[in-house]
Amino acid sequence: MNTRGLLIPAILALVVTVGVVADHIPATPSGVVEFEGRTSLLLDFGRFDPLVELEGRLEDANTEFRYRSLTAGAYLRLHKNLKAGAFYRIQQGARHDDDWIEPTLDIWEWVDSRSRTEQVLILDASPRFQLEFLPGRNWVFAVKNRYQYNTYNDQHSLMVRPGLTYFLLRNRDPLFNFSFNYGLYIPLNFGETLFYEHEPYLSVLYHLNRNVKLELTGAYKTVIWSSSADSPPDTYAVSYRAFVVGFGVLFPVSF
Repeated sequence: MNTRGLLIPAILALVVTVGVVADHIPATPSGVVEFEGRTSLLLDFGRFDPLVELEGRLEDANTEFRYRSLTAGAYLRLHKNLKAGAFYRIQQGARHDDDWIEPTLDIWEWVDSRSRTEQVLILDASPRFQLEFLPGRNWVFAVKNRYQYNTYNDQHSLMVRPGLTYFLLRNRDPLFNFSFNYGLYIPLNFGETLFYEHEPYLSVLYHLNRNVKLELTGAYKTVIWSSSADSPPDTYAVSYRAFVVGFGVLFPVSF
């Protein structure tokens, strides 16, 4: 039996198979810098705090303007150390695992979701505690817990974001907030991994005056794209990483 004659076709078949499988896996460019911005109106009625926020993001290697959203809702202070909230978000440009598709034979690409409108329902609980034993005493530890339900694809997710903030005061009024946070995004009924996104980030908030705050953030984001029900039989989990620079203008108004 000519084993060499069988070996060469087997190797060629393996190479072709690897190439086809690779076409099914989303590309993950490195060294990407994304930019995002937000503006928020925060109303303070004592225990009841309505919020309206606009957000937009330039993302991908080509820095296309993809994601944008409008969020509205309110927080309710249940305790001096606990706020809970409920919000409604309408968004366009969000990207999901099912958006990696094969529109033509052997050519895979991301769906252009910039004109696709999605609705997200959000519940939020954010306990916070002042850490007076730390030097300076103006330290606050908080954990934001946010449940999200996307009505477009019936996806449920949970975001857990612990963070530590130092308040720099001037004449007993806040001048700067310096924060370090770590966001963990957990898919509850989709995905192949424990986290579909995680990111450490630093932020600085400058209190220009009582009604205008300026924000600068820097994050290192990791998104894990994984195979879905609409994917081919080959499974995958690939990581997309990007540096994210954010700018914000906040308008708190007290009554």
